[in-house]
Amino acid sequence: MLLLLSPMIPLLFMGDEYAAEQPFLFFTSHHGELADLVREGRRNEFAAFSAFTDPHKREQIPDPNAAQTFHASQPRLTGSGTAQQQQTLALYRHLLQLRHQYIIPNLSGTQALGAHMLGRGAVSARWRLGDGSELRIDLNLSDTPVVNPAQSDAVWLFQQPPAVALSEPGQLPAYCALVSLTAATPLQPLDGERL
Repeated sequence: MLLLLSPMIPLLFMGDEYAAEQPFLFFTSHHGELADLVREGRRNEFAAFSAFTDPHKREQIPDPNAAQTFHASQPRLTGSGTAQQQQTLALYRHLLQLRHQYIIPNLSGTQALGAHMLGRGAVSARWRLGDGSELRIDLNLSDTPVVNPAQSDAVWLFQQPPAVALSEPGQLPAYCALVSLTAATPLQPLDGERL
């Protein structure tokens, strides 16, 4: 979901945007010999997993060429969805709105500035956007806080949980995500020059 706020093209599975309960199965529309090769190749890929060492178990893997595999993957949202689905859809819409407003207009000329680990299960990634601003995503998926130098001049685009950026300075709390944007540093004129 945070990939919606990175400069890369976000790739989503059908139904991610509203927490669809249907699995997104591997399906194709091949016929004849190619269909047979894809079906058997898919099943053979699973042979290394302990749950599928038995050939009869592998036969239970949905046939990627069967119409029912395709139909089983189609998200079904009845009515307005569950409360969880409504919240997920609202979150995706919010993230897409932020992407449209702050990231897309400045994509041209974007450069990756790198990523580094903040600790076990935590990472920070940065990009210089085309307008010179710096986009930063800090993510901590661990159960312990990690050291993370604060950005005093950053605008917080997204915080999960909300208001996490206001917690202890210099730390990224457990199970949280921060996305910030720092404005480009204005150019300083050289002696006697005017900008």
